[in-house]
Amino acid sequence: MWLLWATDSCPRRDLLLVIPVLTWFATISAVSTSEGVFGSLKISPERVSNTHLEQIQGAASIQRRKIPFPSRRSLAGNESRWNTLDGSAPLVIAHGGSSGIFPDQTIAAYATAAAFSLPTTALFCDLQLTKDAIGICRTGIDLGTSTTINSSFPTLASKYIVNGVLVQGFFSIDLAASLVLQNLTAIQSNLARSPSFDGYFPILQPSDMLTVALNTSLFWINVEYPSFFSEHKLDTSSYILSLMADMPVDFISSPDVAFLKAFKTGAPTATSKLVLKIGGLDEVEVSTNSTYSNLLMNLSTIATYASGILVPKEYIWPVNNETLYLDVETNLIADAHAAGLAVYGYNFVNDASTPTYNYSFDPVREYLQFVPSIGPHIDGFLTDFPSTASESLACFRNVAPTIRPSGAKPYVISHNGDSGNYPGCTMLAYESAVLGGASYIDCPVQITSDGIAICRESPDLLISTDVSTHSNYMNRISSIPDFQDTKGLFSINMTWAEIQTLKARMFSPASDYNIQRNQAYTEEDIITLTDFLNYAQNTSVGILIDVQNGYFLETQVGLNVIGAVLASLNASGLTNSNRVIIQSEDSAVLKLFQELGNYTLVYRVVDTNVLLTKTEASQVKALANFVTLPRGLVQVASQGYLLNKTDIVDIFHAQNISVFVSFLRNEFVTIPYDYDSDPTLELNTLLTVYGVDGVVTDFPATASYYLSNACLNPKTQATADLRYSLRPVIPGDILTNLKPAIQMPLSPPQTPLNVTKGENVLSPTLNRNPSTTLNPGEAPGMSPSPTRSATPAWLRPNIALLTAVLVIIITNHSA
Repeated sequence: MWLLWATDSCPRRDLLLVIPVLTWFATISAVSTSEGVFGSLKISPERVSNTHLEQIQGAASIQRRKIPFPSRRSLAGNESRWNTLDGSAPLVIAHGGSSGIFPDQTIAAYATAAAFSLPTTALFCDLQLTKDAIGICRTGIDLGTSTTINSSFPTLASKYIVNGVLVQGFFSIDLAASLVLQNLTAIQSNLARSPSFDGYFPILQPSDMLTVALNTSLFWINVEYPSFFSEHKLDTSSYILSLMADMPVDFISSPDVAFLKAFKTGAPTATSKLVLKIGGLDEVEVSTNSTYSNLLMNLSTIATYASGILVPKEYIWPVNNETLYLDVETNLIADAHAAGLAVYGYNFVNDASTPTYNYSFDPVREYLQFVPSIGPHIDGFLTDFPSTASESLACFRNVAPTIRPSGAKPYVISHNGDSGNYPGCTMLAYESAVLGGASYIDCPVQITSDGIAICRESPDLLISTDVSTHSNYMNRISSIPDFQDTKGLFSINMTWAEIQTLKARMFSPASDYNIQRNQAYTEEDIITLTDFLNYAQNTSVGILIDVQNGYFLETQVGLNVIGAVLASLNASGLTNSNRVIIQSEDSAVLKLFQELGNYTLVYRVVDTNVLLTKTEASQVKALANFVTLPRGLVQVASQGYLLNKTDIVDIFHAQNISVFVSFLRNEFVTIPYDYDSDPTLELNTLLTVYGVDGVVTDFPATASYYLSNACLNPKTQATADLRYSLRPVIPGDILTNLKPAIQMPLSPPQTPLNVTKGENVLSPTLNRNPSTTLNPGEAPGMSPSPTRSATPAWLRPNIALLTAVLVIIITNHSA
């Protein structure tokens, strides 16, 4: 089911958000799959009376109050395990719910956060007041950035001085609650995120959070502009006090010192924890006329009116804006704890456009940075992705990637080594891949004009070397459609001696989205296949040799690439080693390796728009016991959302063929929205839902971390009191159940995979076993001219989550 609501012209609007009583809410870790949660949440789309709504909300409030605050908080963790102020696990604070995928502070966002985060997660509401003093949850003083008011009521725009600054926009103080609650809906306020759910969900009041909260959930009210509302005769303190009669308010934060002091004086004792939100260091706090930098120099003073501070995460771990590496940690947490203040951090997101390279684009690593094995811990994370913060604390603390031996399953296969962190196919990348836990490291074989096999991501050296800075080589740019559609400077048009003058460069596959990998490593050499094998044989990991474009090179260019591979294997003493697997997209190449030795073979499918049935799988089985499939063929997505689960892995498994999926990357723009911009959720789903046998990844340590995480085995979960289960995303749930507003493109017709591609059998009579030593410039089986120009003779064909977490009915507009 999906969102249904009715609107009418009645002046009074009652929001009905009916969620059935869920017995699993108190022990969410008992739910092993999203399907169990979704099944529990499905309800009948019937109108429910106002009386029933009040009963539901009242019962939820009473149930919550039965658990006193200290007990609920202590559920977060074992006191002996954390160096927080009170010894409990850091609090996960859902910033508007799961606002990384849904518009913030909507029923979908809050329900997702409650269902798939730690049980004590705090639901965060940015409080604003309408002109009739009704509270709503919206971020930003201008409602035009987070609601549909700009298109629905454009004439209601106005101007006000807010904290000394003239602001033009749409203000809640100009609007009656009936207009906001009946006629406006939420939109995604972060322009970098999908607008697919704009206009789907109504504006909420703080008490609406009760309808989706767990009995153990906490509630956090943030009052960003109390003085602005006060200037217009609206009292946020009075509103919160009245709200506390209907629901628990566990935390109240504000950047306004005077507001916190006044609330502390007027509020009942031992109720909410008050938190000072810290803005920019040079920003002036309105009530004291002091900068926040100065306020932080007097933490003991803050402790007289607040129990904690909410600070940008960069105030704890600064980032060097030039290198994008972390600087030295500040003493803020230690100093605040000494003053009796808890420290909560904000700005935690999975989809930051500017990376911090220490984290390898993996948000789990960022959370773990704030809970080190030695030193003080942060007391809480205000995050747009609370499920990621939850899995980090419950599953990954004290977990490290381990060196995995050859054959360890599931397979973690590097893609050009650790190419997400270092220039691909360099010794640095391979060493990091081994230390990061890859079970196989790979060499994609390219060939030089004089027949030397090298390890490079692509035959085009423009992609990942500094060849473009060598003007004397630029006249060799040419077009070879069998390699790629665009022109390039290809290795087959350069000698090994010439390539040795080049340096490797970092390739950033998400550069079209202005997301760059670390460009700091500029002095790494290009290496040969023999260099790679000499290194790999002294490790315990497996070796994958990817023979790319082999048939074309053998038959159209006349370069004996298979002979070069065999020569390198022989030189390294790895001929017929059971640690070596050979991969190719060419059936003729694999058939020849079958004849030449007892090699483990992998057939690589290159195209994502092909049809794979039992017939094609049986053809692959005749060539290899493993197949590598493009990620887009295994998990099909449309405009960033997963379609229903494919059966392609099952088809190959039925033929007893193991399936690798490629290529996995950590950059959030490469990950379907269903996974919350979290590479760990994608790994979990590929391995547990799709059932793949291995992953080919630019970030092998991320996959190794996942395979070592404590939540895979609840009996050995690292932090015993943080009971949590990684949820497998159910493909297609968002599109099927919530139906985001996207234009489904017409898919081009699929043609069956041409496994053999009409390739002739390669002759095994060529010199396939050359001498163990190749001199530079000496090719196995032939001696081409250093200036050989290759021209092809023919052209070879070429993102649950939660989704159904809720079924929402917005009804009952009665006078």
